[in-house]
Amino acid sequence: MLRITSVSAPLNRPDLLALAMSVVRRALGLGLLSERSRIEKLDLDLIRSIAQEASSLGVGQEAAVALLERPRNARLPRLLASLDASLADSPVPDREIAELLRIYDHEQLAALAGTSIASLRRYASGARTVPDVVAQRIHFIALVTSDLGGAYNEFGLRRWWDRPRSALGDRSPRQALGTDWSADDPVAVTVAGLAAALVGAGS
Repeated sequence: MLRITSVSAPLNRPDLLALAMSVVRRALGLGLLSERSRIEKLDLDLIRSIAQEASSLGVGQEAAVALLERPRNARLPRLLASLDASLADSPVPDREIAELLRIYDHEQLAALAGTSIASLRRYASGARTVPDVVAQRIHFIALVTSDLGGAYNEFGLRRWWDRPRSALGDRSPRQALGTDWSADDPVAVTVAGLAAALVGAGS
């Protein structure tokens, strides 16, 4: 979906480009851009549409209001950083599960999230509320996937979780996490770090 071919001012400034790309990656991972078939242009209109969609879900409302009011360029770094942090800290499991199921099948996603396939199907259909612990794991998987997305295609994304990593004691991310884990666990922090290290190369 993300195939940036042009960047419009002022987001082509070095201090804004990385922040803007991070916001777009987060929004993709959280399913805030699922209505778009392709994103080729990075501009303030795209950022404002993300802010507006996030705000409708109760995420990053202050930053969204300021961005929609067309602030001076000097305020943009702080506003983009605020929106990015809000997206990173705010699970939206209904959107995220739907987005992740475009990449992973039910079996793989259920295994990563430490839940059953039957339960995942109920969460995806809205027949059951997503428990907090599963919502946090889904959010973690969405954020890791969004970081990996600049370096891998969908096939590569699926394989990444099952390839051994020396930083994980030659275990794969899926093996290292196991079935009963939290995003705050040291092993999860290491897994997230491995994905985040690819962001610069992917960009």
